[in-house]
Amino acid sequence: MSLRGVIRKSDRTVLGSVADVQLQLSRAFSGVRFVYLAEESSVAIEARKHMSLALRLWLMLFGVDGRYPCCNGYWERAENLGGGAIQFYFETDGPVRYVSATAYGRTQGFDALFDELEKSTGWKINYGFFS
Repeated sequence: MSLRGVIRKSDRTVLGSVADVQLQLSRAFSGVRFVYLAEESSVAIEARKHMSLALRLWLMLFGVDGRYPCCNGYWERAENLGGGAIQFYFETDGPVRYVSATAYGRTQGFDALFDELEKSTGWKINYGFFS
């Protein structure tokens, strides 16, 4: 199961540069790892060619279409602390306006981490279709 939200400032102004965003996420989510993607991988492009029409429609309606260049961040909580993981996504072609965050697994306790991020930066996560 997953839970997706969007991290923004309440006034919807930019969060900062790519380096600023990585720094703030690293402070709140210790051990987060970031990967820069300049373009979509050829493997993903090839896989899409073999998907059924139903799956392609499902992904169009409910999937997240990433744009490039972008940065993905991956954070995992140790199993003895409850497990779970969060994937962060943001575009890197200019100042960062928002960060998508998708939590996987046992997500209880993640709110405290997002509350700490909000307290230190003013960035708030909103869940829902119109976030």
